[in-house]
Amino acid sequence: MILTPPPMGGQQILRHALARRWTSIVAGTVAGLVVGVAVAVGIPVSHSAAVSMTVTSPSITPAPAVRASLSNTTDMVTEQGIAKSAAVLDVAAARLGNGVTAEELRSNVEVSGDTNGTIVKIEYVAPTRQQAVDAADAIANAYLTERTALVEQRADEMAAGINEQIQALETELASLQPLTDEDGNTKENPRASEIRTELTKLAKDAEQLAPYHATAGRVITPAAASSDEVSPSKARLILISTVVGVFAGLVLVLIRETRSRSLISPTQLADLTALPVWSAEEGSPEPWLAPTRMLAMAIDRDHWVDLIVDASDPQARDLHRVLSASLAETRVPAPRLIDINQPLASLLDEVRPSRHVLVAVRKGHDLKKLHHLLDELAIINREVNGMIYLGDQVAAPASAPTAPAQSAEVIVPTDEAQAQSADAAQAEQDEKAEEKKADSKKADSKKAEAKTSSKKGKK
Repeated sequence: MILTPPPMGGQQILRHALARRWTSIVAGTVAGLVVGVAVAVGIPVSHSAAVSMTVTSPSITPAPAVRASLSNTTDMVTEQGIAKSAAVLDVAAARLGNGVTAEELRSNVEVSGDTNGTIVKIEYVAPTRQQAVDAADAIANAYLTERTALVEQRADEMAAGINEQIQALETELASLQPLTDEDGNTKENPRASEIRTELTKLAKDAEQLAPYHATAGRVITPAAASSDEVSPSKARLILISTVVGVFAGLVLVLIRETRSRSLISPTQLADLTALPVWSAEEGSPEPWLAPTRMLAMAIDRDHWVDLIVDASDPQARDLHRVLSASLAETRVPAPRLIDINQPLASLLDEVRPSRHVLVAVRKGHDLKKLHHLLDELAIINREVNGMIYLGDQVAAPASAPTAPAQSAEVIVPTDEAQAQSADAAQAEQDEKAEEKKADSKKADSKKAEAKTSSKKGKK
């Protein structure tokens, strides 16, 4: 592309940076993907199995008044304590064998449930699915056995209390004597009726305690029927590592752009300088003809132009020759060729007579020096009309001596261009002479007016 326009905003600069450094993003993404796959293959995974059961308690156990229904009589905090107790886990470890300990079971088991319900869920995590199923079943069976024993003990205690009340009431009933009214008639003691009512109620309570001697819970979802949750998920792990890799690639792009010390492309040059960048036309017999003609149209013909370039560059002379010819077509004097490698003070002295400057650089040019040069040109109020990108780096022959810094010079490529440049210079000199004459006439008129005014004052 002959012309690389300056960026229109930050988004375009970002797109250019991503296009220049796309290899960093690809490298980060691939690295993240490889790390994710390696971790997914190498990291140990765990499987889970869960047993869900419903539990019940004696309906006449002491409970808070807010718990009005049978389904609300189970204390889940207590159930979790029972499931993780040593009594339960020791039995489960003995059933599993293979060196499994109660402490190992406790560290891998999780007991949960609804505090307002009767569903208890025992979940176990193990390296394999079968181990998780066996452990969950063993802990659930031991839990139900222990819980049934506790409920039976509680039911027996409650039944013993009920039997004692029944015996006491029966003894009291047997000791009651019939009452005799004033007429000598015998009638039943009112207390006997109350005792019989209480005995009937206690008998019903005793009947309700009988089922709890069978079981205090029932499995509703065995471990084998539960879902197997594999942790960590390999797909999720690979996805996360890939996303992290993309982010790392973007960070690498930012670091490389901010830490870049050499020029790599015309788009980078345009982004950094906010100036149009001209490049040679590829495949043309005269690659600099089209860009220099476009440049000539954009330059004010009333001022000289300086071309700052590495004088030892293989394209410097050709560029200067074609640019001189293109400027001559617009009646602009031939540009002065100024070596960019000379000391900055000398370079600035060379560009003082001119108002317009063109800077030509090649890939690999030191960006720090380039920015310094552009800042100094802005300080001395020299307008940089554009940047010229000479292309990739060219390796100089090992035997070639280093060209010394040259002072500004004018190279006229052809006689026609020289004549045109001379005509332009002569025209400029004529204009300056006319301006001087006009200034002298103005000065003479002012002097005449001053004399006239002085004479009037004397009169």
